[in-house]
Amino acid sequence: MKKTLIRGVIAAVLVLVLAVWFFFFRGDTPDAVNVEAANEQLDADLAAAAADDDNAAADGEANDDAGEATEATPDFDGDVNGRWIVDDEIGDFDFETASGSFAGFRVDEELTIGEVVAVGRSGGVSGSLTIEANQLVAAELTVDMTTIVSNDSRREGAIRGAVGASTHPTATFVLTEPVALPAGLATGETVAVDAVGDLTVNGVTNSTTFTINALVRDDGFGVITGSTNIVFEDFDVTAPSAAIVVSVDDNGIVEFQLIVAKG
Repeated sequence: MKKTLIRGVIAAVLVLVLAVWFFFFRGDTPDAVNVEAANEQLDADLAAAAADDDNAAADGEANDDAGEATEATPDFDGDVNGRWIVDDEIGDFDFETASGSFAGFRVDEELTIGEVVAVGRSGGVSGSLTIEANQLVAAELTVDMTTIVSNDSRREGAIRGAVGASTHPTATFVLTEPVALPAGLATGETVAVDAVGDLTVNGVTNSTTFTINALVRDDGFGVITGSTNIVFEDFDVTAPSAAIVVSVDDNGIVEFQLIVAKG
């Protein structure tokens, strides 16, 4: 009787420990990229920058970041044709706000105590897009893979190792086919298109099609989100393992969010 009670107590403690471990290990899974949410966050970022600028002006000081954040507004004449550059002044990427420009992945994991979605993202995104005659004719994006962070920091070293960040510190996407853009883009509507290009990760390049959602705001900023499903083996990426991890899907979603302005 006593042994049975002890076993029961031990089992209950183990269940509690595993539950606590699961709670802390899984992290808070951020939502998938969404152009409407990104647009709302941009509003918040611009309002915060303007407030900082006003406060600095009241104190007799210049706030360079806030000033640069609002400079693009007067220059936009409603013409979407031209070169658009990824903005690196608006917002600072983090998992709580999904602010600014970033790129990353999400993949399903099965742990010994439940299922989670592992997410890795880098705010180190640069590049440009070119629109001519209402077609996207060029796009070149670069992502700093050495700055990938996860919704659980314990994954970060393993993630960077899996994508070969030490030997291939950048991932790139280069458009290879022009994309016809719906007329609504020029009038502030959210449009959806597919973009085909060469995605390079871990030094391996594959043709990839991203599903893109984009809108151009009245103030001259463009908001773009995109995603695609990839098979990790196609890029010589081996999913990292740990004692608590039972399995990791052999495929996942690559996603990005861009804030752009004509330059």
